[in-house]
Amino acid sequence: MYVVFLNEIRLLLRDRGAVLWLLVGPILVITLITAARYQGSVLPRVLLPVVNEDQGPVARAFIKLLADRADAVEMSRDEAEAMVRDRGRAAAAIVFPAGLSKRYLQGRSSDILLLTDPAEPVGLGRVKVALLLMDREAAELADPIGAERLTFVEQNLTGELLARKSHEQNVPGFTIMFTLLAVVYGTSASLHQEARSGTLARLLVAPVGFGRIVLAKLAARFVIGSVQMLVLLLWGKLVFGVSLGSSSLALLTMVMATVFASVALGALAAGLGRSDQQVLPLSLALVLPLSAIAGLWWPLHIEPEWMRAIATFSFPTWAMRGMTDLVLRDRGLAAIAPTAGILVLLGLPMLLTGIWLFRSQLAHR
Repeated sequence: MYVVFLNEIRLLLRDRGAVLWLLVGPILVITLITAARYQGSVLPRVLLPVVNEDQGPVARAFIKLLADRADAVEMSRDEAEAMVRDRGRAAAAIVFPAGLSKRYLQGRSSDILLLTDPAEPVGLGRVKVALLLMDREAAELADPIGAERLTFVEQNLTGELLARKSHEQNVPGFTIMFTLLAVVYGTSASLHQEARSGTLARLLVAPVGFGRIVLAKLAARFVIGSVQMLVLLLWGKLVFGVSLGSSSLALLTMVMATVFASVALGALAAGLGRSDQQVLPLSLALVLPLSAIAGLWWPLHIEPEWMRAIATFSFPTWAMRGMTDLVLRDRGLAAIAPTAGILVLLGLPMLLTGIWLFRSQLAHR
């Protein structure tokens, strides 16, 4: 028993790369979680487009009160709606209607229109809090015991529902993460198993071509990953009632683009890993930090600025944006196509680099 124990330790220490990734992976994940959850708690001021159709003293006073808590910027109705519809730029916009000042000073009520994007729950919640405080302060200044003079009417510009449930964001995020884990590890492990058996080494000199054989194996992983992701999404729809959008073609396009980038990352992991023992910790060290950075576990809003900057170049970020557009904003193929294109563009360099590194490994064995 003692001899077997020593042999296992000796085999593990012989593969220094495996030991390295066993240590690096958890360190990266712990660091990113701590940075996102505890160092990114100070949120930037929320951008709040304001449409001032009243141009009276009460509306100007309201804008001044809002400016104490948000970056209130006056603009036209069309500009405000465009900013709310443009994902992530503004969670909501406020429209102060014509005649507001006159009715308010006469003690009559007015409807304040709130144009919203419920797919941005953090920003939208902060806007509603700012409006509530604005209304309270204005009422105390005008008539502390008077009746309510403002009624807020909400209009969703990006879908039909005025509120979104938390699982409608959690299900797509965890679906992408588990697809990443399965595809990246499955792709890299299968390539290394073929290399260990000697099959791929013999194909280096075979007339059929090494590249085509590897691409065929990657294509098989692409099909398996696509089916897995679709099954997970359908399970979320059947069990939790999560919307998958109104366009099946848009959904399929988003799934295929996400899985393509995942397979590319798996090929890169196969090229970076030097042995079977390195594949699992390396896959975890790639997937888990990417999941944290990309907002698959929590909203990007809570992350520090430097992490949000990195997220722009992380393909899971774009996968999550595309799924958010499908699930929460009910957008079609035309809106999804640019995001899917970015996923393919981010995946191609990883795929080519991974195949080249893996081929170089085999050539030097």
